[in-house]
Amino acid sequence: MHLIHSAAMQQISIRLLAGLLLTAMAFATGTLRAQDTTWFTDITAKTKLTGVKGGQISALDINNDGYPDLLIQNLSYDRSGKTRFLLNLPDPSSSNPKDRIFVDVTDSTNMYANPDPSVTGRVADVCAMADVNNDGYPDLITGIFYYYVATYVDSGDVAEVLLNDGTGRFRLVKNNGLHELGKFPCTGFSFLDYDMDGKLDIYITVFSADHQNNIWIPGFLMKGNGDGTFQDVSRQTGIDQVDEPNYGAGITDWNNDGWPDILTCPYCRTNGTLWRNNGNGTFSDVSEEIGYTGKNGMTGNVDPGLGARELCQWEALPADYDNDGDMDIAQMLVHGGLDANEGHSPLTINSGAAGGYKLTWDLKKFDRPLISQIKTWRDTLKSSKGTDSIVTYRTPAQTGHLGDQAGSWLDMDNDMLQDIIISTTGYDPADDRAYMEHQNPDHSFTDIAKKTGLSTWLRPAHSNRPFDFDLDGDDDLAVIFAPLAQYVPPADRARANQVLMVRNNIGNLNNHVTVKLKAPHGANYNCIGARIYLYAGGVRQMRDIQSGVGRWGMMQPFELNFGLGKSTQIDSVVVRWPMKGFPTSTVINPPVNQVLVIDGAATVGIAGETRGETASLASVSPNPTSDWMTAHLSPELRGECTLEIYNSIGERVDQTRMAWAEYVRVPVESLPEGYYMMRVTSSTGRTANVPFIKTK
Repeated sequence: MHLIHSAAMQQISIRLLAGLLLTAMAFATGTLRAQDTTWFTDITAKTKLTGVKGGQISALDINNDGYPDLLIQNLSYDRSGKTRFLLNLPDPSSSNPKDRIFVDVTDSTNMYANPDPSVTGRVADVCAMADVNNDGYPDLITGIFYYYVATYVDSGDVAEVLLNDGTGRFRLVKNNGLHELGKFPCTGFSFLDYDMDGKLDIYITVFSADHQNNIWIPGFLMKGNGDGTFQDVSRQTGIDQVDEPNYGAGITDWNNDGWPDILTCPYCRTNGTLWRNNGNGTFSDVSEEIGYTGKNGMTGNVDPGLGARELCQWEALPADYDNDGDMDIAQMLVHGGLDANEGHSPLTINSGAAGGYKLTWDLKKFDRPLISQIKTWRDTLKSSKGTDSIVTYRTPAQTGHLGDQAGSWLDMDNDMLQDIIISTTGYDPADDRAYMEHQNPDHSFTDIAKKTGLSTWLRPAHSNRPFDFDLDGDDDLAVIFAPLAQYVPPADRARANQVLMVRNNIGNLNNHVTVKLKAPHGANYNCIGARIYLYAGGVRQMRDIQSGVGRWGMMQPFELNFGLGKSTQIDSVVVRWPMKGFPTSTVINPPVNQVLVIDGAATVGIAGETRGETASLASVSPNPTSDWMTAHLSPELRGECTLEIYNSIGERVDQTRMAWAEYVRVPVESLPEGYYMMRVTSSTGRTANVPFIKTK
């Protein structure tokens, strides 16, 4: 148990630590082994992901066992049910708890339920998950995307809300508010609590009503009622004042006032919008005065005979990359070029309070290979007056249109500096790949993909998602290759759409800590929008808990890994809760290399004695098992309780009532082999779900 200070002591602590920051910015990092191919290992086959296909990838704990699972999304445009849930489970062939596999349980989840019971399946192209009714289980939101309205085949399906019943199955919510929006081209769901009422809201990005004819529509802001239903508040909040075709959004407190703001990602045509949350239930478009833009007055790659390409933004990825206390933004753009006059993905720098939080593009931050060969070509332009002029263009050879379609921030080596992986694909199959931008102590970036072997493995990369799949203290990496064969070199086309899983071997050689939040009364259960400050080694790191990031609203675990370098001590962790009044909690000198479970009631828990154990209320051993297992129940479950077992399709196959038991022998020899869920429910309503695998 660790002390949490009063509000007054928190402010003193923050000021003292801020002073240390100004006088001691030297990083407490040591020298890890050289950047080489031992940093990462391809474990696709080992984790049973060989042959799994997708388009976009999200990671979060779907079944509350402490381990992040995968949601592999596919734009199917029909009821084929291609988007899949894969649970992260112990490898039944190994006794090492760090060995994990992914098991497809989609068919047992009921995620494709249709409001019309006579219809089988439902179109669900875009998916997002968060606990929208604050019952402790992640719920599911789905929508439909279409690009060209002229070729769209209307199935009659629309956006839906499905609540998780705690057994891994979802049920449709009638009159949920999203259904009532009718047909619209959804490109992403981003979660936030815009009015700090403790109930999650959703910002929905939409594409075009008719993209060919530049007919755009505004996004939707849906206010959550806390029960799985929502109401459209777009007009009263001002969100409906801008029409633009968006591919996603980013949510962050851009100006440090506590309120979540919205950054849109415009697909060509428009510049994008920074929606400032005014804190009174309304938003204002401050894009122009602040400098938020997806184009910055620039065009992209210049094509012989076609002229300049228009820049299109796919993602806006907030991060305090330089640890100065202000959120900067990595903007992922396609159609870019590397010539001096061509635009491409910038790192947009936040000027902070002194500069009015204005944003400035830095096109030189990310290390992109400059092409030495420059194509020179000439074109004849005809004016309206009938006169001709000869124009000379210079274009980098063999760069195509830089297709930066996805990015993710991570601290790959836990040195207290965030790095970023950028997936480039779609325009130059011969050279498209992932760029692993490693941040240096001077806040510059160096691409180390070639040194670590990732430039060969991850080509052409399309979607990427860092997450600590084995809970060893560093972020691993899941990647999906380019979705279309024409985007892949002929030698690599067999792996189009394939999922690749990469283990991080370097991060946990440095010290680290994982912060997991338990929501106090008045905050949303997942603590989305919470801001966490960690002070160690003279450095202040700042992270937000986010869900629904960038293109298609990708998800990431709600637990955050912080690197500590060679620091053996954490000065403090400060949590600013997403609640009215923005209360904070400060933890002084917690241990390193642990999972810190922090709540707002003056307590801090440690999830296990060693990194990797979960804070579940129940556990089972052995797992997997062939005949029996022992369930260990925490004190919260040792009164009168019910132990139930559910199979992979959600059917209850066993039930036992108990009283005041700590260890319970559970026979399972009569069960067929497969995946099961043990659920223990106390008379007070406390519940624990523990997955296990029954073997022969």
